[in-house]
Amino acid sequence: MLPNQHGSLEWDTYAFAFGHRLVTVRKARGLSQEQLAERCGLHRNAVSNLERAASNGASGIADPLMSTIYRLAEALRVPPIYLMPGASDRLEGRAVEQETNAALSDVEAELLQLLAAENEHSTNGDA
Repeated sequence: MLPNQHGSLEWDTYAFAFGHRLVTVRKARGLSQEQLAERCGLHRNAVSNLERAASNGASGIADPLMSTIYRLAEALRVPPIYLMPGASDRLEGRAVEQETNAALSDVEAELLQLLAAENEHSTNGDA
């Protein structure tokens, strides 16, 4: 990554956290990369790159546009904040969920719990 490209943020940690969140929600929704790509108008390779935090740009790290995040969230039927690490907190230099495997697992469990609660809410006709 270019040193000052993202200020003091260790952007790669946020990109990897975003990718992990995207994979978690996509799989919880029972979608393949191809199906998600179709739903939001992206190429499957773009979804794969975001999930792996990879880019063909100079930094080599994915940096999705806001419109891409919203298209993914719409296709996955989740609020955009589910995909965005640190979006509800004051930002640190690194994505906190990337500090340890336990922190990453906690975020994954929280996302799956939120998705299950949404499913139950809509199944009960409260949607």
